Order: sequence, then structure tokens, then C-alpha cells
Amino acid sequence: MMSLENNPLNIQHNIITPLNQLPAKELIRRGNMRMEKCELKEAGRFFELALEQAKAARDLRGISDSIAQLLRYSSEIGNEPAIQKWVNELEIFLAQTPDASTLQGHSPNIWYCRGIVAFRNAQYKKAQILFHRFWRELEQEENLITVTADASIEGEGFREIMRSKAQALLALSLVAIAQGKAKRAQYFGEVILKYAEKERPRGILTSTYLMLLRLAERTSNTEQAKFWLQKAFAESVSEHNWYHYLFVLYGYARVSRIEQDFVQARFYLDLLEKAVVHDEFKNLKREIAEERVKLNLNRVDLEVDLNRSTIRTRESEVNLRRQHLLIEIIHQLSLAHDHKGDEDSKQGLSKQEIIEKVWKETYNPEAHDGKLYYNINRIRKLLEPDQKKPQYLLNWRQGYRLAPELKIRVIKGEK
Repeated sequence: MMSLENNPLNIQHNIITPLNQLPAKELIRRGNMRMEKCELKEAGRFFELALEQAKAARDLRGISDSIAQLLRYSSEIGNEPAIQKWVNELEIFLAQTPDASTLQGHSPNIWYCRGIVAFRNAQYKKAQILFHRFWRELEQEENLITVTADASIEGEGFREIMRSKAQALLALSLVAIAQGKAKRAQYFGEVILKYAEKERPRGILTSTYLMLLRLAERTSNTEQAKFWLQKAFAESVSEHNWYHYLFVLYGYARVSRIEQDFVQARFYLDLLEKAVVHDEFKNLKREIAEERVKLNLNRVDLEVDLNRSTIRTRESEVNLRRQHLLIEIIHQLSLAHDHKGDEDSKQGLSKQEIIEKVWKETYNPEAHDGKLYYNINRIRKLLEPDQKKPQYLLNWRQGYRLAPELKIRVIKGEK
């Protein structure tokens, strides 16, 4: 995409309109569209231009809306100096201008964006107060619109207010989750969905699905979590909202960790890191780093899934569905690995023990050594990144063992 400096004209239906002739409201809309496309730096420029336009036109509504958007944007990208700058400018603006109870007065978005900043700073009570103020301001505007004579303005105004009310409930839901009030958050989510799944206001559904995903994660209900993830994925793609799509990927990483599918969790985090290389993604980068810490604390190095006949290592997943001997060798070595003996003797099996436990035969070196070596080599080819320097399956005395430092998980029994 060309930058604002290189593309100063807005071309639409063959009509050329300079950006400096567009109203603040339109520039804010375009800034939000840039946010959806992950063009965060361009979004910030549009919001700054909107503020310049509103000040030149002495548009109180536009000024307050532009400052609020810049405050939210700065919070979104984790720019602390900019957050403080716009907080201060907003306070000066509010002190110097009347809080007119008209549709041309201060924008209700002031309270929403201030609430977002408080929420990101973990000031949940303050955020709750600000979001409630946002809701009250919206209701006041709704009452004012009912007395307007212009039906077209009334229809558009009500649609904007209903979307903003859904935004307010969504914000209050996130506060409720942070405060441990899951039932309240669930109730707000159900109210939003009744409206949003019918009217489909842009951006609301994906955010609501992601909020409900968080609720499902709290109870480790992975089936419900994946249901909301699928909904959020479909909606973000449908809207071409790639910013929301990043948070869908982040959700898949968290759910994969909860399911202990660590290979998949790492895949999503690696994918995210490649997508958020710019400085504007500071907040999301921090969350990805925190998720990696959780993943490393919960991960296992080797997972033996007897239900699915698969082996997961740190690097890959191997399907052994038709190779019963291989997975049974690893299973028996896993059981020996968990044996509580002294450090040197606890974690291995002799060749005789492997033959007796896996083949159920009396060990005969001439008959069994060859087939055992062959199957051990097959396992190493499948598991080891470097067969010359094995990390998982090691030689041990007169047999083999899994590396003592490995964290191992065995899944067995009914699915």
C-alpha cells in the first residue's frame, strides 16, 4: 500500500478528493480500516490527520473522537509516552470545552478509549466505571436522536449507537472475566450475540467470539473453546480483518497448549512471530512471549499417545498406527523411565527385558538381537533430529533407555 505522503489523493468512482478535504469522521473510519489490515503506522497517521481536520473546522465532536482514537491506538501498540500525551490532551480539551448534551458535543468514545487504557493497566474497577459512563452517554445520545426530524440520520445514528452499546457490553465482559465474574461475562456475551448475529456490525462478532473463547479456556473446556475459535476464524476472514485474525491464531496457540499439543502450539506462536515483526505490535509480542513461557512450563518433550498411535517430540509428530512394535518399545521404555529408582539405574531396559515385554518371548541373543537393533534404528530415524547425536533414545548398559532429563507423557485408555 502507498503511504499517505505518496498517495495524498482519495480516488473513488473516478472522483478525486484530497485527504485534507475529508471530514474527521471519514478519516477515522479509514484509520480503523488500516488497523484491520494490520497497517498500524498508517492507521495512526489517519487519526492524526483527523485531529488536524477537526481542529481546523472547530468540530468539537471530531476533536474528541480523534483524540480518543489516538489514545486507544497508542494503548493498542503499547506506546506509553504517546498514551500519556493523549491523556493529557484529552484532559485539557475537556477542561476547556463545555460537555454539551447535543449530538455535536463530546464523543462518548472518550470514555470507552479511556476505559481501554485503564483495562490494559489492570485498573479494572476504574475501567468498569469508564465503560459504564460510555454506556450512559450512548443512552443519552439515543434519546436525543429520537427527537431529530431526519429519518435517514435517525437510522444511521441508531445503528452506530447499537454497535457502540455492543462494544460497551463487550468491554464490560472483559472486565468481568478479569474480576473472576464468569457468569456475568457469559450473560453479556449472550446479549451481544442476539443482536450481533442478526445485524452483523463490523468487528463485533469476532471480538465476542474471542471473549467467549477466554471463558471456555478458564474451565479448560477445549471443545467449547474450539467452537468459538472456529466462529472467530470464519468471521475475521469474512470481514478481511487481519488484525483480529492474529488474535484468532493466538487463541489457537493457547488452546493447543491446554490440550497439551505442544508441537501445534509452537507452530501457531512461530507463525504469529513472523507476522508481528514491526514495533507497533509491541503488546501482542509481549503476550506471545508470555505464552511461550507458559508453554515451556507445561510442555513435555516426548508424548506417547497409545489411543492414536502417535509420538510427539519437541520437533514433530510421528504416526505409528501400523507399527505396533515401535510404539510398544517406546511405551515400555516410557514406563521404565518413570520408575522411581536411583538416578543411574531407574530409566532403562535390558535387551532381554525389551524382548520379554514387547515380543512376549524368551530372550535368545542369536534370534532376537538382529530384529531389536533393526527396530531401534527405525525408531531413531523417526524421532531423532540427528541420529549421530541421539536426544531421545540412548544406549544404556546392555539395553536402551530414554534420555533421563526428558519430560514424558503417556496417553492411554478410553478416548
